[in-house]
Amino acid sequence: MSYLAKIGVEKERHLKVATNQTTGFLWEGENVLSTPSMISEMEETCRQLVKEECIVDSGWDSVGTLVNIKHLAATPVGAEIILKAKIVSFEGRRVLFEVAALDGLERIGEGTHERSLIEVSRFREKFVEKQKKLGLK
Repeated sequence: MSYLAKIGVEKERHLKVATNQTTGFLWEGENVLSTPSMISEMEETCRQLVKEECIVDSGWDSVGTLVNIKHLAATPVGAEIILKAKIVSFEGRRVLFEVAALDGLERIGEGTHERSLIEVSRFREKFVEKQKKLGLK
């Protein structure tokens, strides 16, 4: 498998905050974008960037291995957010990104995220073997 991450390559995604992406404990009704949902969308932005720019074989993908994210501000349901990812380093199969999330008023999140390139069939074999060892399959 050949792959090459280009340092400095960026991706930007826009999406609207949905009710299933919010906290449920602050007050009744629609709430604010939750930290896990923001991080999930940051990770997906990085994953898409890797798929578009680094991986040429359809049997390969990437998985998240590290997140170091600060959630800086609350964002309501219905607001559009902008997710940004930039490749800052590439070592072996590991790709490190700078990530950010913004709404129409301010930066709502920032940090770094690392992903590891994987061969999906091999990853799945190891996963199934682990399920068996744990008595889950």
